[in-house]
Amino acid sequence: MNRFKLPQPLKEGSTIGIIAPASAAKRKFVASGLEYIRKKGYKVKTAPNLSRGKFYLAGSDQFRVKLLEEFFLDPEIDGIICVRGGYGLLRILDKISYEKLASIQPKVFVGYSDVTALQMALLNKLGWITYSGPMVASEMGQEISPFSEEWLWKMISDHSYPIELINPEDQPLKVFKHGKADGNLLGGCLTLVTPLLGTPYMPSLKGAILVIEDIGERTYRLDKALNILRLHNVFDKIAGLIVGHFVNCLPKNPDRSFTLEDYLRDILDGYNFPVITNFAYGHIKRRFTLPLGVNVSIETDPPNIIIKGI
Repeated sequence: MNRFKLPQPLKEGSTIGIIAPASAAKRKFVASGLEYIRKKGYKVKTAPNLSRGKFYLAGSDQFRVKLLEEFFLDPEIDGIICVRGGYGLLRILDKISYEKLASIQPKVFVGYSDVTALQMALLNKLGWITYSGPMVASEMGQEISPFSEEWLWKMISDHSYPIELINPEDQPLKVFKHGKADGNLLGGCLTLVTPLLGTPYMPSLKGAILVIEDIGERTYRLDKALNILRLHNVFDKIAGLIVGHFVNCLPKNPDRSFTLEDYLRDILDGYNFPVITNFAYGHIKRRFTLPLGVNVSIETDPPNIIIKGI
């Protein structure tokens, strides 16, 4: 039986809390993003640190933890969307009172990038399924694409599983290794997953479908992150791998560096689970919103990915 729990879907008129648990965002993008949410028919309640903090953090660790807990525990707030990612969540995972949060039912919680670390922690500590999806300043405040918009609201306002995740027509899924698999969907931003391995904040990867993406990592750092997975025996545990987009990680001229395919070929040598690449997920304009923790099935002939629910 799946111990993971889905939050209640949002509905028009729900109150969405907006928090900055990592970095702050530019004021103009915050304002545009909030206006976008209001026009969608939702009320908003905002944290005081959305566009101000110190250096790369939206306030001290203690302040960000305090606001995070307050917004989750606030009975008037139905769901939470992060203003942006950035950096800072690895600093506070061990400072959050999961015991306090365990007293409530899960709420819709949306974010990605640095937020991956918190999403994995909430899943492992509390069993809360959260959503890896667009954020207030990063997308909603900067002309969110129709594809991303459709998948965000479909996921957080409905649970009509099963749902097939159909890539944009001009961006077909690719098969790196053939096969079929079912498992809980785990992962997110690769370099936020790797530091959690072996800690109390990473759910078990046994039988999981791992999804990965990243941005701005030089090729040798991407090589390092993938080999950290290998050295932690992740590929001995998972049932399947979905590879999203690695933005600004790989040179446009493949003659100047190893490619992602080169890395995958090296680290996955000898493994027989299915691997799908070119998935519309990551730091890209057109991206899926993924409920992390739900059961998914993947197959490769033809390639498809289906969210089955819990």
